[in-house]
Amino acid sequence: MTPGPHLPKTYRPAATRIVASVAANCLVAVIVVGWIALPAKSKADFDWYQRITLISVFASFLVVLWGVGRCKLVAEDTGLTVTNIFSTRRYDWAQAVALEFGGSAPWAVLDLSDGTSTNVMALQAVDGNRASRSARELAGIIAAKTRADRND
Repeated sequence: MTPGPHLPKTYRPAATRIVASVAANCLVAVIVVGWIALPAKSKADFDWYQRITLISVFASFLVVLWGVGRCKLVAEDTGLTVTNIFSTRRYDWAQAVALEFGGSAPWAVLDLSDGTSTNVMALQAVDGNRASRSARELAGIIAAKTRADRND
């Protein structure tokens, strides 16, 4: 039997992080270039409420893109930490039952011992074979760790 990966190990989506990063940079560039390109009279026509509103809308888009780009799963000796867009949850190995990935689901799903499940946006179908390999590896870690927990 081959040894599993050394823990801690972090899993992150590749394509989604690239898209979020490029989109955020393009959004900032469009905002800056658009503002610079406006004639002085047009800039002067914006009152402070309109400026704050525009900045708030653009900041909201950037926050969402940041959230998408921060998705990850960290497997450690003590358990799993799943970070999705705006939430981070910690699970002990005893809580993790299985990892499901494939079919038409956009990302992996972690089945939990209490009968619930949680999305794992760190493993996304858009990443293709890379995500499949990571999901198989993580499923093996979960199986080994939960088996070890039951034997203790």
